[in-house]
Amino acid sequence: MKKVIKWVGLLLLASLICIIYIGTYFDIPREELEAKYATGASQFLTLDDGTRIHYRDEGNQQGQVIVLVHGFNGSLFNFERLVPYLSKDYRLVSLDLPAFGLTGAIPSGDYSTERFMKTINQLVDSLNIDKFSIAGNSMGGGVSWRYTLEHPEQINSLILIASSSVRVEGEKEAEPDEDESSPLAWRLLSSNFTRKILLVFTPKFLAEQGLKTSVYDQDLATKEWANEFHELVLLEGSREAIISMFSGDRYGNETPEIFKQISAPTLVIHGEEDNLIDVESSKHFEENIPEVAVKIYSNIGHLPMYEDPERTAKDIRDFIDTIR
Repeated sequence: MKKVIKWVGLLLLASLICIIYIGTYFDIPREELEAKYATGASQFLTLDDGTRIHYRDEGNQQGQVIVLVHGFNGSLFNFERLVPYLSKDYRLVSLDLPAFGLTGAIPSGDYSTERFMKTINQLVDSLNIDKFSIAGNSMGGGVSWRYTLEHPEQINSLILIASSSVRVEGEKEAEPDEDESSPLAWRLLSSNFTRKILLVFTPKFLAEQGLKTSVYDQDLATKEWANEFHELVLLEGSREAIISMFSGDRYGNETPEIFKQISAPTLVIHGEEDNLIDVESSKHFEENIPEVAVKIYSNIGHLPMYEDPERTAKDIRDFIDTIR
């Protein structure tokens, strides 16, 4: 009996060692990831403080400008399927926010919403863009509506795609929490202990599970797409940057009434099957923004612009046409 217990113990130990070995990843050098992913229209802007922003400026250079803002743990690549449907008519500027994508860690270590908004401002200034529409998904939606409140004179229209709203008791938010429907990696980020583990133990299955949670059509959650998410998180310094975002209180004191101050015409798009941000949260925009249109998509999850880019593009085009 003692021998059996001994061998079972050794087997469990060996299994644990294998799991740790398989799930432990070192940072990937920036040069390697840029060579692989900074293709096509990709460019970089270096700011005065040394911050290096990855962005794309594509589409019709004479058309109205739409700035595309991704969500938490995403990148400008989340809009790749949408861009072809809008590029004939609009100038499309997308960027990787600090901590994410090929922007990654920045010298200041500031990954606040205020820093994100300042980055957008610096990018459009560098491109000599005075007025534009801004479209944000998830966390990027929260950045977009706050930017609209802070810079109303710059915004032609606001487009919120499965956007974060305000913190309301009982509603799901697209940030790490304890909800069983949220990606496992996000739930792990809610603990100080597991956050430290994720600095080195970042198994690929976390990216795969996260994508499967994000989309309704599971065929879209391909291994290739999960591998892209996983590798970008491994960009040198990115894991520390992302995890540092959750060292304090993540939520402000805004209430839904704040949306009454949004003067820009607004389009809200949300998927009925969103597991990360409850589709019901769209009511806060609908009930408070003075000029708003709401589109709810059936059989769509948290990434409408990726899951159904053609329909998303049509609704965006029709919406902008009505306010010209």
